[in-house]
Amino acid sequence: MRLTKKKIEEIMLSILGEEGLPLVKELTDKENVSEFELADKIKKDIKVVRRMLYLLYNHNLICFTRKKDKQKGWYIYYWTLIPESIRFNYFKRKKELLERLKESLNEENKELFFVCPNNCVRLNFDQSMDFEFHCPECGELISQDNSKERIKMLQKDIKDIEKELEAMKIRRNVRRKKVKERKKEVKTKKKIVKKTITKKSVKKKAPATKKSVKSIKKIKPKKTTKIVAKKKEVVKKKKKTIKEKK
Repeated sequence: MRLTKKKIEEIMLSILGEEGLPLVKELTDKENVSEFELADKIKKDIKVVRRMLYLLYNHNLICFTRKKDKQKGWYIYYWTLIPESIRFNYFKRKKELLERLKESLNEENKELFFVCPNNCVRLNFDQSMDFEFHCPECGELISQDNSKERIKMLQKDIKDIEKELEAMKIRRNVRRKKVKERKKEVKTKKKIVKKTITKKSVKKKAPATKKSVKSIKKIKPKKTTKIVAKKKEVVKKKKKTIKEKK
């Protein structure tokens, strides 16, 4: 769903009312707007502005960051709209409206309705019976209403909302695919970096060559033969000394 200013205002007005329209306009397409700046621009008391901001924050439609004023010593809050939350809220509200329209269409098809000639009330059959088919406000006799036009209007509204919701679902799926693709790209890049790092470390710690291994093998037996020869000489000397003593 393309998040237009009209759609943003539609959602915000359902929470704040007409009073919050200037605030919403100041927040749209901006980031990190100071609450004092908002109060100055819409010419309202800071307490009123904060109340409206916290209402939107409770519905998860805006977020804030805070910074400490070095001179005054208190924290100043900076506010930003959350597009994804606004889209979700808009989608949710449209879905709820669709359910209500379907319920009213079902009632129109099933029940009989009666209207006052002065357009005071519109009652179903049971309600009309309770008032003996007289208007409870002006006392005039009520007559059966032809609900064909109302049914056509409801059917049209239902189709329009269903089309809009379907288009929103398709765009949401496209966005999700893009996000998944980006995550995959990041993962593959990380893997490539890890592989290059491991390869470099392996090159630095090069294994012993064949020549060095052979030289080690040759050196070892020389050391052992010298030790054995020395031991034999010592044994011979001991034997000689023993014979001479005898």
